[in-house]
Parts: sequence; structure tokens; C-alpha cells
Amino acid sequence: MKQLSVIIIGAGARGATYSREMNNMPEKFKIIGVAEPIDARREHFKNIYNIKEENCFTDWKDILDRPKFADVAMITTMDEMHYEPAMKAIELGYDILLEKPAAPSPKQGADIARAAKEKGVHV
Repeated sequence: MKQLSVIIIGAGARGATYSREMNNMPEKFKIIGVAEPIDARREHFKNIYNIKEENCFTDWKDILDRPKFADVAMITTMDEMHYEPAMKAIELGYDILLEKPAAPSPKQGADIARAAKEKGVHV
């Protein structure tokens, strides 16, 4: 199995937990980008995972404004903020690890599932 490159959108408690687990499997995962509005969290991720400065962002919109540069987008923002970054990441062709609940409403959850199926990505 090839090593998967990962961007993290949301570097709070859940993002930190999943990232630690991924970091324990370096043959499978490499964290190469982070989007986090809180400076200390973003800097911590940058230092711990040796993320290049140009791959560190304060907003999910900025990291997903770039062309796709990783295999997986891990979305661990606040629950009510999952929908927009998930839809944009799917549009770009990212496979997604999407923290639960996937979306704040059944309609948004169905939208995510439909978009992923149409694009051929995994959520």
C-alpha cells in the first residue's frame, strides 16, 4: 500500500487525535498540510508534522482554494462547519475522513454522499 498524503482541516482535539494515530503509521500516512484559525494549534501541527509553511493556512477556504495536493482531506472542524469544506474537497477529488456527524442536517448528509458518489471519491 502506498503512503497517503493528508491535509488536516481543523486542528482541534479531534484533529489532533486522528493526526497522532496517523503519525503512528508513517508507512501509511504523511500529514502535509493544515488549515486552522488558531495560531498556536496551526504552529503546533506545523512543527510536529514538519509541514511546509506554504501548506499552513488559517482558513479551510484557503487550503481548498489550491489545486489538489494530497490524497486525503481530514475534516475535523466544528460539526456545523463540515458541509462546505466537504463539498469543496469532493469537488477537488479528495478522499475524505469526515468526523461525525458528517453534516448538521440529513439533506446536507445526502448531498455529501451524492457528490462523493458522482465524483468517485470515498468519504
